[in-house]
Amino acid sequence: MNRRTLLASTAAFGLTLLPVAGSAQDMTEVTINQAFQSLLYLPLYVAQEQGFFADEGLEVTIETGGGGAQSWAAVIGGSAQFSIQDPVFVPKSREMGADGVVVAGVQNAPTVFIFGSDETPLQDDLSLLSGKRVITSPEPDTTWAFMSYLIEQEGLEDVNIVNVSIGNEIPAVMAGRADYALAVDPQVAQAELDNGLSSVYSFSANKDWYPYAFSSLTTTQSYIDENPEAAQGVVTAFERASRFIYADFDRTVEIAQEYFPTLSEEVVRTSVQREIDAKGYPENVLVSEKAWENNMNISVYAGTLTEYPSDATSYAANVNVELATKAAEAADALN
Repeated sequence: MNRRTLLASTAAFGLTLLPVAGSAQDMTEVTINQAFQSLLYLPLYVAQEQGFFADEGLEVTIETGGGGAQSWAAVIGGSAQFSIQDPVFVPKSREMGADGVVVAGVQNAPTVFIFGSDETPLQDDLSLLSGKRVITSPEPDTTWAFMSYLIEQEGLEDVNIVNVSIGNEIPAVMAGRADYALAVDPQVAQAELDNGLSSVYSFSANKDWYPYAFSSLTTTQSYIDENPEAAQGVVTAFERASRFIYADFDRTVEIAQEYFPTLSEEVVRTSVQREIDAKGYPENVLVSEKAWENNMNISVYAGTLTEYPSDATSYAANVNVELATKAAEAADALN
C-alpha cells in the first residue's frame, strides 16, 4: 500500500496519519535533473510541492544540469534517474546504442512566441515579416530552428535572422537591433508587461505545430525494468500535477512564485495563463505520436538527428506509453 492509499484509508475512518520515526527509510530516493529552472517545467514543481511524489512513496531531489545535454548525461552517467529536457536527446543517444526512453510529456506544445514593438498580429498574415529583422538564439538552438523552419514552411522572403544569446532578446529589440524576437515565458510576459512590447505570433496556435513534444521526462529502459514501482510512481505524480495545474490556477501560481521569487506576481500569472491557454502543460502526460513526429521533423531540419523515421528515432522505439496510460488510470481513480 503506498502512502496515497494509506492516507485515503485513514481519512475514511476520521483518523490522522502521524509521522512515524524511521518512515523516511521506506521512501524510494529519486533524482530528477532538469535542464534549467523553467516555468516550462512547472508540473515538476507542482508534483513536488503538492506532495504527489511523496504519495507514491518517493523522495525526489531536483537538480539542474544547465542544459539538455548535461541533464540527459546525468541519467546516462547514473547520477540521476530521470531528466527533463528536449526529448531529442533520447533518439540521438539511441543512435549510439543507449536505451533511453521518453515516459511523460512536460511541455506538450511549442510554446514559443514572437514579440515586437509593432502590435499588429502576425498569426494570420506572416507575410508581414518580409523585410523584417527577427532575433533568435544561435544555430542550431530551438528558436533558430523554429524561425528558420517557419520561413521555409511559409515560403517567406527577405526575413533577416539576428542571433543573440538566450536572455538578451528583450534588450536587443528595445535597442532597435531587430523588429521582433522569439522567446518563451516569462520573457514574453516581461516584454509585454515591463517593456511595452506585444506578443504577435504563437507557434502553439499554428495547427501544423500542435501537439509538440517540447520538453519531456526521460529515463532508461533498464531503470524501468529494475524499478517498475518507482518509475510508475514518478509518472503518476506528473500526471496528477499536470491535471492540478488546470484545476487550481491560484495554487499553481503560488507554487510558481516560490520557484521564481524574483518575478512579479503579474508576470507569473500571465505566463502560467498563457501556457494553459496554449495547452503547453499536458492535459494528459502521454506523448502522442503526432507530438513526437513534430519534434523529430524539426530536429532533422536543425541537423540534431540524421534521419526520421528510422529504427533509432521511431515513436515505438523511444516512447514508453504503458507508464503514462497507467498514470492516467490512477489519476482517474482519485477523482
